[in-house]
Amino acid sequence: MNININGMVRGIATFALLVTVMVRPAFGQATGFSIELPEVRNYVAVAVGAVPDYMGSDDYMGGVAPAGLIKFGDSERYARLIALDLNVNLLDSKTWSLGPAINYRLARDDVDDAQVKLMRDIDDTVELGLFGGWNWISADDPRHRFALGAEFLHDAGGEHDGYLLSGAVRYFKPVTKPLTLSIGASLTYGSSDYTQTYFGVNTTDSARSGLRQFDADGGVRDIRVPLMAVYSFSPSWHVAGGVIYSRMMGDAADSPLTADSGDKDQFYVGAGVAYAW
Repeated sequence: MNININGMVRGIATFALLVTVMVRPAFGQATGFSIELPEVRNYVAVAVGAVPDYMGSDDYMGGVAPAGLIKFGDSERYARLIALDLNVNLLDSKTWSLGPAINYRLARDDVDDAQVKLMRDIDDTVELGLFGGWNWISADDPRHRFALGAEFLHDAGGEHDGYLLSGAVRYFKPVTKPLTLSIGASLTYGSSDYTQTYFGVNTTDSARSGLRQFDADGGVRDIRVPLMAVYSFSPSWHVAGGVIYSRMMGDAADSPLTADSGDKDQFYVGAGVAYAW
């Protein structure tokens, strides 16, 4: 496993979603949902784990993931940072969430795979968009809930000039007073520009890397199934662990970066701790 500073930075954007399952409200991104613990309005969290070296890779890296949430006054409006992703909920509602989303997508410029490393670098970029969600919350226990959500992000930095659309469902079930389990499913659609940038192999890249030339069209990028467990030691301290299984789909799966140099089956594994107040 490659554990270095650049690897950690590239890994946290996805893995941070694992730890934020513990305390944040409503829907954030397709790979992470929330449990609203009683009396929890603000938190800081950190997680450690392993993620693919790049999406479609069969190499893995270690990562450290920060996160945090602050609610505005006595309302349900909030600002939430998940590693490099910032969401601001504008609705004062426990059931609905809606607001702007900003994501900083990091570069693909330092990977382990010998062939992919020879391809052109993909620079960092900023993506802007909108997120929203709906929660059913049990009147008996707020940990018992069902969530639906979606997020749209468009490249504003001019690196891939495309967009991503994610949708997800998630179910949470309290097992004991301190323990809550959850399972879900999500999918992400990528436009042709996005998919070609991250999964295409043009003539120059093919000559450099030895990978076959490949023109990638838009479509469903992957389907994910997250399994999580949250244990609350007190109203302030919570720990979580889980695994997300991702199956690459469409041209993202057929790309030589995945089919020849990587793996269609992807795993995100980790555990984290949160302090809430």
